[in-house]
Amino acid sequence: MTDVNKVTETVETARKEGLEIARKIWLAGVGAYGRVYQEAAGRVEKVTGAANEMFDQLVEKGEQVEDLVRASISKNEAAGKVTEYVEKTTAQVKTASETRIHELEERFEAVRKTVVEKVSPFMDKVAPINIFALGTQIETLTAKIEALTAEVEALKAAKAAPKASKKTETEAA
Repeated sequence: MTDVNKVTETVETARKEGLEIARKIWLAGVGAYGRVYQEAAGRVEKVTGAANEMFDQLVEKGEQVEDLVRASISKNEAAGKVTEYVEKTTAQVKTASETRIHELEERFEAVRKTVVEKVSPFMDKVAPINIFALGTQIETLTAKIEALTAEVEALKAAKAAPKASKKTETEAA
């Protein structure tokens, strides 16, 4: 049973119980009034004031209980609405995620096809590619290039040093 069904069942049960409690309260009020009326039948003048007061008290108490019942029912209805909203939002997020994943899979497939189309014509002319070996060779070549660049810079500096010392000697004279 899903959470929605559980919540719906709980709300429906609470509503039925609330209605039954309200009915019992009404019947208790009517029964109390009837009892007071029967007891007061012999002493109408004496009990009339007390019966009205008791009735007013019972009505007040009934209103308090009715408020509690309505609050309980509204909480259950609110819980149902929250659950419904959460489930709706979850479904939307799930759908959006599935759509996004599907779009990404399509893009990856398109890139894969493009790479295969571009590389395939050359594959019969080239030995199988070892990515790790290529990486090692690239690192070695990069280190050699950096060493040569440093050597060239040193040679340029050495060549520029005699020229700078000649200018200094000429300026000093």
